[in-house]
Amino acid sequence: MLEFQKQILTELVDQDALLILARGLGLFNILCSFLDLHTKDNHLVLVINTTQAQDAAIIDYQAAMGLPSTNHMQTITAETPAETRSNMYRQSGIFSVTSRILGVDMLLERVPISMISGIIVYNAHRIRPDSMEELILRIYRKGNEQGFIKAMSDQPESFTTGFAPLQNTLKTLQLRHVHLWPRFQVLVADNLSKAKADVVELRQPMTEKMDQIQQGLVECMEATLSEVRRHQSAMVDVEEFTIENSFFKSFDAIIRRQLDPIWHRVSPATKQLVGDLKILRQLLSYLADYDAVSFYSFLETVIASNSPKDVRHGQQSQWLFLDAAERAISAARRRLYVRPKDPEYQTASQTTIKEGNTPIRLILEEQPKWHLLREVLDEIEQDLESHTKEGAPVLIMVKERRTIYQLQEYISGSVKSDAEASPLLERLIRRFFSLRKSITNIQEQQQKEQQQKHQQSTPSQSSNQRGGFARGSAPPNKRRRVRGGSVAASSSSSRPPLAETFKDDVQETIAMLDTPTDTEIPIQVDDEVELGEDDILPKFKEIPVTSIISIQCYEDDRDAHVLEELQPLFVIMYDPDPTFIRRLEIYRASHQEVDIRVYFMLYENSVEEQNYLSMIRKEKEAFEKLIREKSIMAIPMPQRKNPQQEQFARAISSRIAGGQIKDKGPPTIIVDMREFRSSLPPILYAEDVKIVPCTLQIGDYVLSPDMCVERKSISDLISSFSSGRLYTQCENMCLHYKTPILLIEFDEGKSFSLQNLSDMKDTIVATDLSSKLVLLTLTFPKVKLIWSSSPHETAAVFKELKRNEDEPNADVAMMVGAENADDPNQTHNMTPQEILRSMPGVDSKNYKLLINAVENLEQLFALSESDIAKIIGAEPGRKLYKFIHQKAG
Repeated sequence: MLEFQKQILTELVDQDALLILARGLGLFNILCSFLDLHTKDNHLVLVINTTQAQDAAIIDYQAAMGLPSTNHMQTITAETPAETRSNMYRQSGIFSVTSRILGVDMLLERVPISMISGIIVYNAHRIRPDSMEELILRIYRKGNEQGFIKAMSDQPESFTTGFAPLQNTLKTLQLRHVHLWPRFQVLVADNLSKAKADVVELRQPMTEKMDQIQQGLVECMEATLSEVRRHQSAMVDVEEFTIENSFFKSFDAIIRRQLDPIWHRVSPATKQLVGDLKILRQLLSYLADYDAVSFYSFLETVIASNSPKDVRHGQQSQWLFLDAAERAISAARRRLYVRPKDPEYQTASQTTIKEGNTPIRLILEEQPKWHLLREVLDEIEQDLESHTKEGAPVLIMVKERRTIYQLQEYISGSVKSDAEASPLLERLIRRFFSLRKSITNIQEQQQKEQQQKHQQSTPSQSSNQRGGFARGSAPPNKRRRVRGGSVAASSSSSRPPLAETFKDDVQETIAMLDTPTDTEIPIQVDDEVELGEDDILPKFKEIPVTSIISIQCYEDDRDAHVLEELQPLFVIMYDPDPTFIRRLEIYRASHQEVDIRVYFMLYENSVEEQNYLSMIRKEKEAFEKLIREKSIMAIPMPQRKNPQQEQFARAISSRIAGGQIKDKGPPTIIVDMREFRSSLPPILYAEDVKIVPCTLQIGDYVLSPDMCVERKSISDLISSFSSGRLYTQCENMCLHYKTPILLIEFDEGKSFSLQNLSDMKDTIVATDLSSKLVLLTLTFPKVKLIWSSSPHETAAVFKELKRNEDEPNADVAMMVGAENADDPNQTHNMTPQEILRSMPGVDSKNYKLLINAVENLEQLFALSESDIAKIIGAEPGRKLYKFIHQKAG
C-alpha cells in the first residue's frame, strides 16, 4: 500500500467516519485491508450495500493474499435458510448480507446485535434516507453503542445534490465525521508523482462523415433542449438544462428530479422531448463506440419507430424533421454505401450491389481507432524486436464487451489496403442486408394478410397501408418493426415510449448483427467487376509471437487485480477512462521497477473528449463543494433515547375514565416480508412503531386484529388490475377482516395525481384506472380507500388508525387465510359469511368456529347465549347474542 492509503486506513481504524475517496485511488484495496484486520480474532463484521461482483472480487482478493478459506468473507442472501443464517451470525466472521435480509433478521432478533463488532457500508453514495440501510443502522446503534460504523464511497458527485446533502448523509449513516481524499490532496499528489509512466497521447481525428454526424446530433440536442427550456421555464429552474450536462447519464436524473413534482402538468410534447434527449445522447455515445454498420442500424431503429404508423397513438420525435438530423442520417448511410445521386458514387469502390432496383456501391468506413490501434501494435512489435524481448504483455482496455470481440476479430483478421474494407465490416454488412430482406418479407406477408382481412370485412374499401421503409431508404425496425406492423401492435394504445425501449432494441440489433446464420444472402456483385487472386485469397497476418495481447473491459474494482495479474509492459486505453488512469498511477507508484508505457487514444474535438474532460472537472468541483460544506455544516448529534421515556399516553379524551392510563409499549404493526423492499417499514421504525416481520397470506400490513391494509403503488395498482390479483386480495380481506383497507401510495417528490391532465377524457371509459377503482368500490363496499402522497404520510395515517385499537398478534395474523389454502373443497356461501363477520363479537379468529357449529344464520339466531358462549367465548358470545336479539328502533 502507498503512504496515503496507509494514512486513510489509520484514520478509519481510529474513528467512525464516512470516507469519500477520488475514483481509482484504491478504495477496494482499502476495504479489503480493513477486513483483513478483523479476520484473525473472533469478530462479527457485517458488510452491506455491495454488489454480487464486488463480493466475488473481495473473496478472490482474500484467496490471492493467501488467507485461509475459513477466514474468507461469506455471503448471505435470501436463499440462505433462516436457521442457517442465525447459526452463522453466532459463529462470528465477516459476512456480506443483503440489506433486506439483515433488516428482517435484526427485527426478528436472529442477529445477536450486542455481539456485532461493526458494520461496513460500501457504496455509501447509494444510501438514501428511509432506506433499509438506515433501518439497519438505527437498530444496530440502539442495541450496540460500542461497535463501529464505517462508510466508504468513491463517487463525490453524489454527495453534492440537494440541500445539505453531506450533513443528511452523515445523519442517515449515524456518523459524525467525514474524511475527504481528492486527487489533488497533497499526500496523494506527492505519492503518485514519484513514479510517472511513459504516456503517449494519441488524439485521433474523426472522419469527415463522423464529424458531420456528431455536429448534426449535437444541433438536434441543442434544439430539443431549447424546446424543453421554453416549455418549462415558468415551472422549473432550467439552469442545469445545459448542453454539456445533457451529454451525461446523470442528466436524466437532473431533469426528472425537476419535472417529477409537476409531471401531471407536463404536456405529452415535453415528455417526448425528454425521451428524445436520452436517445440523442445514446446515439452520440454509439458513434464513437460502435462500427458504422451497427450505428446505422440503431439510427434506423429510431426512424422506423417514428413512422406515422408506429406513432399513431403518440407523437413523432420532432428532431427527426430538422435539417441537422437529415444531414446526420445521410452521413451515417454514406459511411456504408452510396447511391448514384451521391457525389461519392463515382469515386467509391466498384463493389456494386442492388437495394431493390437501385444500384449502390459499398463504402464500409472503418472506425479511425481501428487503424490507429493496428499502428500502435506494429510500433510495439518493432520496439520489442529491437530490444529482443519476447512475451511482453500488452493490455488493451475498452469500455464495452462487444468492442472486445470486434477488436479480436479485427486484429487477427486479414491485412487490407486502405481502399478495401475489413472482413469484419464485410461480415456485418452481409448480415445487415440479410436482416433487411427477411424483415421486408415478413412485413409484406403481414400486409397481405391485413389487406385480405380488410377486404373480407369491407369489400368496398381497400387498405391504403403500405409497407416499406421510412424516408424511402431506411428499412423497418428490427424487433419493433415486426411488432409495429401487426394488427395488435397498431391497435395498442399502451405501448411504452421509444426512450424506454431504445436500449433493448439496440441490444437486440447487436445480437442479430453478431449472430451468423446460414440464410445470409450473398452480396450481388456487379458482372462487370473482375475478381483477382488477391480478392479470392486475401493475405493473412500472423499474430506476433513477441507479445501477449489481452483485451479487457473496464470493471471498476477488478481493474487493479487485472494489472497485478498481467503486469503489462504496454497498456493501450482504447476508450478514455479517468478512473483507470489513476489505477495505472497507483500501479506505477507501487511497482517503480516496472517500466510501463501507456497509449491513450481519444477522438479529437469529439463528445468523447468533452465527456472525459468534464468528468475530471466535475469531480474536482464536487470535492471543492464538499470541503466547503464540511467546514460549515452542523455536525449531527447521536440521538440516544430512553425506552422508558418513550412510552406515551394514548390520545384518548381525558374526560373518559381511564384516559390517562399509559400505554404498555409502542404501537405494533405486523408487516409482510415482501414489503421490506419499500421505504415504509424503515419510516415506521423511525416513528417509534414496533414492526414485526412475518409472511402474511392476506394483506401487507395488519394494524389490529380487525384491520388489514393492502398497499399499492401506482405501478403495482395498474398491474394488479390487469392481472385480476387485486380483486382476489380485496375478496380475501373482506372475508377475514372487519376493516379491509386499500392504500394507494404515491412516490414522495412526484406528482400526487392518479392521471395526467392530458390523459383526461371527456367520456367515461371502462378501461381507465379511475373507472376500475369505482367498479372495485361498488363490488366491495366494505373496502376503505386511503390516498397517501408519500410513505411519510402513510406512517402518520397508520398511527392515527391504530388509536384505541388492540395490538395485533403475529402468530394469529400469519394463520389468517392459511386455513383456506389447506381446504380447497370449502363451499361456504360468501354473502352469509360477510354478514356474520360484520356482527359484534365476531372476528377473524372465531368466525370459523361459528361456521363449523351451525349450518346457516337461522340456526345461529336460534342459539341461546350460553350456547354461543361455548363456541366463541363468554364476552364475544354476550356481544353477539345482545346484537342478535336487540329490538330495532
